Amino acid sequence: MKEIKHPVKSPTRIKTIIGMIIIILTQSNLVFRSWDKRGIFYASLMVILLCLVVLLLALYRTFFKKPTELCLSNELIILNGEIINSRDIKVIMTMGYFKPVIGILPYKRRIVPMDMTFRYLKDEDRGISNLKSWAKMNNVQMVNKSFQTWI
Repeated sequence: MKEIKHPVKSPTRIKTIIGMIIIILTQSNLVFRSWDKRGIFYASLMVILLCLVVLLLALYRTFFKKPTELCLSNELIILNGEIINSRDIKVIMTMGYFKPVIGILPYKRRIVPMDMTFRYLKDEDRGISNLKSWAKMNNVQMVNKSFQTWI
């Protein structure tokens, strides 16, 4: 098989962004109402800080991270500069129909790593068909299933 390259981008994290904004707003309300109760005040403040970090990471990955390239070769996938051997892949999952998100789940993992999720920048149909043929050639299972990632 010759090398096949596709431009890819990190998936959008709109649900995470909206969820973090809602949590920050509700916890901010709790901070303002319970400033005299030290335990609740500091616990809510810590939740706000944690959610701000998650929000900033999600915003960066969604809007500011530059597109990269997915390279399919004989027994390897090169994604974000990381080489993934076909023997190390448990399953490749596709989530969604319009602008599908693809996740590569390695063995000994339950959650797909952030660097192994992507969506095609253009021509999704051709990219997914190339990925399916690569998976079939390398005996890697490919399924349509929703999956979890960190942030």
